[in-house]
Amino acid sequence: MLERRYIGDLPAKPHTVFKPKGGKEASEYVFTRDGFAGGFSILYMDDAPTAVIGNEFYQGDTTRLVGETIPTSELPLARRHIETWRAPVGKNLIDARTALYRNSSCRASVVRGSVHGGDFSFCNGDGDELWFIYAGSGTLLTMFGRLPFRQNDYILIPRSVPYVIEHQGEIEGFIIEGDPQVQVPQDFRNPHGQLKMEAPYIHRDFRSPVELLSRADLKRFDRSLTLKNGRVSEHRYAKSPAQVIGWDGSVYPMTFNILDYLPKTGKVHLPPNMHLTFASRGFVVCSFIPRLVDYGEGAVPCPYPHSNVHCDEILYYVRGNFTSRAGIKERSLSFHPMGMPHGPQPGKYLESVGTKNTDELAVMLDTFEPLQVTKAAMGLEDASYSLSWV
Repeated sequence: MLERRYIGDLPAKPHTVFKPKGGKEASEYVFTRDGFAGGFSILYMDDAPTAVIGNEFYQGDTTRLVGETIPTSELPLARRHIETWRAPVGKNLIDARTALYRNSSCRASVVRGSVHGGDFSFCNGDGDELWFIYAGSGTLLTMFGRLPFRQNDYILIPRSVPYVIEHQGEIEGFIIEGDPQVQVPQDFRNPHGQLKMEAPYIHRDFRSPVELLSRADLKRFDRSLTLKNGRVSEHRYAKSPAQVIGWDGSVYPMTFNILDYLPKTGKVHLPPNMHLTFASRGFVVCSFIPRLVDYGEGAVPCPYPHSNVHCDEILYYVRGNFTSRAGIKERSLSFHPMGMPHGPQPGKYLESVGTKNTDELAVMLDTFEPLQVTKAAMGLEDASYSLSWV
């Protein structure tokens, strides 16, 4: 995912007997991606994370977590506005999130409420999770250690990593689950794997776990709920699967604050792909932050009306002055499907001439396969949105 990082005690070579000072022989745990051909990390533990003493389906309600979609044959093609601030408030990592859209490569959800509750860790076996924190702060706990996060952070959690979130108050944000993975685009890397100097961020912007878990933290992982193929299974462990004494590698959770993104400006309006932040095989994620706008004579800073005939577009509005249209609020989520044009409302396009900067924060998800809307999302829809260009 990024360069090699490490914490704790490590042997001189992998796959060798390792006895930390004052301890017993450690167990090695190799965590890989793309089989054994992709990125990996090696963790050293008191005991291997394999001591499962119970397997069963989780008996709680997971409908909002997974999302029940509506067949496309039952809905006309339309631009939609989802008022996410009306989504239910939950009490733990299962019921605090509401799935809104999904296809075979991703799922887009919002999270509201407490994700600290519950006596379990959560593990997504279907894909990486990319959280955007609209409100709240806290600490992500995984076998890789403790990772603080704050408002406006992206949190990238690798697939199949069990996690717990500690926080005060409530958390609110936008979640994208990606299969097979979510990563920093290769376009921004040089042949050595470094981020290029013209990339919109630098290595120092990405924060990884800062310390290993404490003994008190480990009990939170004795019961784990794993999402796989749309079902949640419950696993109980005789020994904590998170008792790590050291690790190194290039796969680990990390955070990146959207305000650290370095936007580009041109003489005339640049397309949205100039705001690329993360990518997967079936979608990309872009970040729109306050920036200087186009400076050429007669340049129109407002996005032009357009049709992306191979992309469905979701825009999660965070905060600021949304120049392209009225009727959008913080936490609004707009959906513009492939096959239909969209853009600024009448008058907004030329009205933007002479503007010197934008004052808006938003996260965009563009998918290359059509998205299906969930029943939960339709219950949050502003039905007037599709006709608001008249």
